[in-house]
Amino acid sequence: MLDLSSFRLSRLACASFLLPAALTLASAQTAPPPSSSPSLAEAPPPTGGTNLREALDAAWALSPAARSADNRRAQLQARERAASSWINGSPSALLAQRSDRFNNNGGFREYEAELELPIWSPGVRGATQRELAAQRLAFEPQLLIARLRVAAEVRELAASLAVARTERELAARKHSEALALAQDVERRVKAGDSARVDGLQAQSLVQQAATGREQTAVALTRQLNQWLTLTGLANAPALEEVLPPVHTSVQPEHPALQAAQTRVQAAQATLELSQTDRGDPMAIGVGVTRERATFSAAGESNLRLAIKIPFGTDNRNAPRIAAARAELDAAQAELDAVQRQTRDELASALAELDAARRTQASMAERARLSTEVQALVAKAYRLGEADLPTRLRADSEKFEADLSLARARVGLQRAISQLNQALGLLP
Repeated sequence: MLDLSSFRLSRLACASFLLPAALTLASAQTAPPPSSSPSLAEAPPPTGGTNLREALDAAWALSPAARSADNRRAQLQARERAASSWINGSPSALLAQRSDRFNNNGGFREYEAELELPIWSPGVRGATQRELAAQRLAFEPQLLIARLRVAAEVRELAASLAVARTERELAARKHSEALALAQDVERRVKAGDSARVDGLQAQSLVQQAATGREQTAVALTRQLNQWLTLTGLANAPALEEVLPPVHTSVQPEHPALQAAQTRVQAAQATLELSQTDRGDPMAIGVGVTRERATFSAAGESNLRLAIKIPFGTDNRNAPRIAAARAELDAAQAELDAVQRQTRDELASALAELDAARRTQASMAERARLSTEVQALVAKAYRLGEADLPTRLRADSEKFEADLSLARARVGLQRAISQLNQALGLLP
């Protein structure tokens, strides 16, 4: 049982301390009420109807990589069809005429028509086909890596949305509890059991809770707009992913490793083609010539066959080979970097998962203790054994503990998502 004299002294001290604020609030209550326009806090966030996989599919459909994927496949198929042909390029036609009509005009006439077909140089066709096969092999892993990057954005924004939605719900609950407490304090003030300063302090808490509710509503709206931009969906997703089988090392089938390895193979095939294709394509020409010496002479027709063999020079080949070797070196360096990066990301994800588990356990215990303390203080306040500041401190501690626990739960789900991301797994 509290000492009544000390209790009255603490009440007087609290009243003298809060008197300026009480006067300010009293004058504020005489101001006209705010407009009745709908508040942001009144609109509940859309939930349900969407999971992470559906959100990823929607975001992927809007991404540049997905929109260009079909045309890039068609490009590879067209190059493969061209490499399977026995000509290396487009045919060309030559039409020519010679005569003496501009000098002596003796009747000399010559007409020539020729069709030129570029053909593959020895070994170039096979090297080109191997390069295209390597590029086709590297295309799908590169596409999967692009999809994995989109998945990282979806997962991170979904986690931010979950935090914003949780803060919005708790802020609304705090506002409701503050309203209920303010009504109880007002009844006590009217009954003479509490000082006027307690009522003013409770009203101040209501206004503070309303401001917090509005701020969390604005933050949630901002997150929802970002989600709409990324996915084109209005519904907020549920951040729920299954904990995968935990591996302490990166598996060989990781998309990033496969993409880097296939890029090395494609660079090796490009270098082989550069070393094999040392000149412009050869060409075979088939032509027909029609000639007449004079006006009275009979015309003669001749068949003409030609072959063109270009010579390769260092001016043409050296830059191409050097560029291919540089590309191979870059691909091999990227493979080494990807191996280190994926290993570090997996280690970090495992550490964050352990930390998130410990944090959730700690916050759960804190929430349990603060709930018990708040219940005891609330009971003491109803019995007149505790003052209002003690009750408000207990309520505030319970709210902070509940908010920390909710954030910790979202943090654990975020850690599971990051582990899936580090393992190269899609939602």
